[in-house]
Amino acid sequence: MRHPFGSSPADYAAERVGNQLLLRPGAVGTVWTASAGGSQLTDLTDPTGSPITQVTADSDGVVAFMGPDGVTSCFVDFGYGRRYTMAATDTGATLATFMAQGNQAGGWVQLDGSGQIPSDRIPAQLDWKVLRPSGGNDAPAIQAAVNAVGAGGTVYLTGGIFKTSSTIDLLNGVRIEGPHGSLMIGPGMTGTDYPCVIQPQVPFTGTSVIQIIGDADGTHPDISAEQRLTNVTFDGSQLTGSSIDGLYAKGNVQNVVLENVCIRQMPNNGIITASRTDGKLPFSWRLRHVMVDQCHANGIMFTGNTDLTLDDVQVIGCWAQGIVLTNCTNTQLAECRTEWNGSHGYHLTGNWGNWAGSGGMQMSNCSTDRNGQHGVFVDATGNTPISITNLQTRRDGRNGGTGGGGYAGLAVIGATVPVVVDGVTCYPGVDDGGASTNSPQYGARLSGSTTVVLDGAILHGATTGLSDDGTNVAVQLGDGIVTNTGSTTSTNRRVRPRAGGELGIYVPAGWGKFWRAKRDASGTALAKIVTLGGSATQGFYASNPRTKSWPGQLATTLQSLYGDGGSGLQQTSISSTVLAAGDAAALAAWTTAGAVVTQTGTWTQGGSKFGPGANYIYSDTTGNTLTFKARGTVVKIYTVVGSGTRPAMLYSIDGGADVSVTQPSGTAAIQTTTVTGLSNTTHTVVLKVGTATTGQYLSVCGVSGENTTGVVVHNCALAGARSSTFGLNDPTALNAVWNGGVSYPGDLVIYTAGPNDAAANTTGEDWAANVTKWLKAVKDTGAAVGDCDIILALPHLGTHDVTNFKYQDYAIRGRALAEAFGAAFVDWWTIGRNSWQYWNSLGYWGTSAGTGAAGTDSVHLSDNGFTAMANALLPLVAS
Repeated sequence: MRHPFGSSPADYAAERVGNQLLLRPGAVGTVWTASAGGSQLTDLTDPTGSPITQVTADSDGVVAFMGPDGVTSCFVDFGYGRRYTMAATDTGATLATFMAQGNQAGGWVQLDGSGQIPSDRIPAQLDWKVLRPSGGNDAPAIQAAVNAVGAGGTVYLTGGIFKTSSTIDLLNGVRIEGPHGSLMIGPGMTGTDYPCVIQPQVPFTGTSVIQIIGDADGTHPDISAEQRLTNVTFDGSQLTGSSIDGLYAKGNVQNVVLENVCIRQMPNNGIITASRTDGKLPFSWRLRHVMVDQCHANGIMFTGNTDLTLDDVQVIGCWAQGIVLTNCTNTQLAECRTEWNGSHGYHLTGNWGNWAGSGGMQMSNCSTDRNGQHGVFVDATGNTPISITNLQTRRDGRNGGTGGGGYAGLAVIGATVPVVVDGVTCYPGVDDGGASTNSPQYGARLSGSTTVVLDGAILHGATTGLSDDGTNVAVQLGDGIVTNTGSTTSTNRRVRPRAGGELGIYVPAGWGKFWRAKRDASGTALAKIVTLGGSATQGFYASNPRTKSWPGQLATTLQSLYGDGGSGLQQTSISSTVLAAGDAAALAAWTTAGAVVTQTGTWTQGGSKFGPGANYIYSDTTGNTLTFKARGTVVKIYTVVGSGTRPAMLYSIDGGADVSVTQPSGTAAIQTTTVTGLSNTTHTVVLKVGTATTGQYLSVCGVSGENTTGVVVHNCALAGARSSTFGLNDPTALNAVWNGGVSYPGDLVIYTAGPNDAAANTTGEDWAANVTKWLKAVKDTGAAVGDCDIILALPHLGTHDVTNFKYQDYAIRGRALAEAFGAAFVDWWTIGRNSWQYWNSLGYWGTSAGTGAAGTDSVHLSDNGFTAMANALLPLVAS
């Protein structure tokens, strides 16, 4: 409405002349919003309502006009050097009318002497109640407000600390809302920094700060639903004992929403749900932007909360588990965090069922950090898939600062629900200040579960990136898995080979479970690899066949990752007895390198393929010696006994006194003499022929050095070996069973015979039959139960055979045998493009000088060539 201006004794147009004010009838002025500057007002009328844009004084100099709508003051400028203030002349009447409306219908409420609205002026039922802290026990006032507003109503808590001494019962459809829910308490912050806090006090009556009950118990309804908690902090820091939860819900409680809520320092759980006597449970809750901080038991425990949504929920510093979901089917977790909790970060557990309404769950873009046990632990039963995507785990498995304990960033242990993981990382670490032990032990751990599908993973554990102990029913590991071990600075990343897709490599689903289980347990027991084949496996022509052959390089890498299990087998085929005639130059170089079994007197190579390495040398001259080098706390000596009278074997270690060991007569056998209690160093082991007469032979296969833990590689390869060399599977033949079989087993056995078969024109059928006989000895002869993993491999043929063209037949049959026996298959010939020239261009072929340098040998490798062979295998055995 327009307000009138002017016509009062003060409203004249006047000009100052000297010390006088002279009226100026007919003066014309403009109207403005400010005394200087501002905007001109032109929406004016004269007192009769006719529009004008300027004001004109009448014949007496009086000024009168109507201002624009809603304007009650203005400034008039008649051009005399200043503007004059004018106020609407009806202001007093307007104020009087307003005052008369006090405490009247449609008017306004008069406050009492304390500045509050008198209680008799508030209706008994409102959908909005505003409460302020009283300084005393505010629980009765909050409960009264909850009761008063009813379903759809809001209890609004202003800033401050609301002290409570009893449980608040949140009824159907009621919202408790504050102005701000503080999610943290930082150094130097005080109570005034928390705009809205419900803070229970001692003494406290009840078992939770707030409860929601859906149970027809005479007080509550059968179904309780639609409660809201918004912008509120629940602070249990003043409570004692261990029995009070933050939020407790029981029974049929539906569609509860928590948003911008913090629950901190509760003596028991932060949030917990439970069933009523008929088994009904809360369901269909939504938590958004919720923090549970430093509660003295679990952070969040949802049981049977189906159709649950957690979005940006963080649980930090709770003394037990972070988020526990028990049978919460059809649930979604997104952008959630669990950090520094005493036990597991997330625990997906209980029976998730196999009925039509089960439904599984989704977990996406969540993270963990420094939880005491597993970061994410899945042991749920049932048949409903659990899908985990883009999970980041970090520094879990703290275990009180000691690490270890078998804990992992992601652990799927004893789960019968199918678990699908697509995108997971684990990065280890210690406490923020640098104290404690690097953890977790495992990046991911899979054990005793029914079905696990894992892909898209970077898994860095303190001791193992990915642990599959072989007890799972079905594990499908994808192509995109990279593992790492050690401290946070380790870059020893290993890419898991593709299951059948990598050129020259075939890995069946589930392969490696026996080997990896033993490898991953090598901190407490010895994990063994046995390799066999011809000269390309024995190490011809590396600079040192013990350390620079591909088995030697494999041992070096694995021992750096999983512990030193010892030097492994040194067999007598690397000796002057065997090498002098055909490889004198290599013998000289390898002797200098310390790789050769040195000898005194005459020794002769045996004609049978007995014992580990399918080779032995013998002597019947008293006092003749063989000297071996063996690293480890245990030394084992392998001799052929029986088949006539034999002299005693005398052995000494590191210059000690000779120890006599009887070599019995009777049926031919391999005798193992074991010496324990040694230091973990390299020992000089001297074997001596005892008192002998002509024809009484001491026959020696070799000597091994082992430790009781770590990884050891026993290289049983023999230059010139064909598939038939290891194909005598009858235990009495002392052959296959002693080369990866029951008498000399490996947790992983790698078989590589082939090039010499091709040169000898062995047919594909005969080659496959020989390999199958060996496989029979390894998998199912004597007490063998097939609990080892096998790699069948073909070395690069080079130009070792350019006449018979049988090698492709071995490749075809080797792959088929791998499929039949659950073995992996590696074809270095295919990896090397089936081309001698290609590997020659890379410097992979060696020279018979035995120096490891590049040369033009037809089939034997240089040090770099052996490195290439080892690198093709490492992803299989180290991932």
